[in-house]
Amino acid sequence: MAGSTFRIATMLLGLCVLMSQLGCAFGEIYWDDPLKREYSLSEIQKLYTHYLRFGNVKAAARFVDPEMEDEFYAMFPHRGTVVFTDFETGPIKFDDTETRLTATIVVTYSGYYSDSLIVMDITETQEWYRPDAGNNWKVRPNFEGLRKLAAQ
Repeated sequence: MAGSTFRIATMLLGLCVLMSQLGCAFGEIYWDDPLKREYSLSEIQKLYTHYLRFGNVKAAARFVDPEMEDEFYAMFPHRGTVVFTDFETGPIKFDDTETRLTATIVVTYSGYYSDSLIVMDITETQEWYRPDAGNNWKVRPNFEGLRKLAAQ
């Protein structure tokens, strides 16, 4: 009896190990988001926000709605370098959790221009959308406080 219990326990352990190996081999499974819309948005949004955080406006612009690209560049006056010292990202809020076509994320940065050193908070409302059926997300940024920072 003890030998048969040991064999069953060993088989169950082996099955658990096999299932975990298969899970790792095929990646995570997103049951409520099988096309990984939220995951892809999260990764792209982090990259975009980090580019802005470290002052690489040109790299961040590749994620901006093509119709807003000139306006996006105009948001960052060239009188000095914008330095963001910190940021906090809010949760992803999808307009429709079924289709996941559009989402809003609010990011609050602390920043200053290198020639003024006055630190201010800047809030960016990021309106994300997918222009096609894939996971190629684009953003329509709206900054509050950036012009005030530029005036300092």
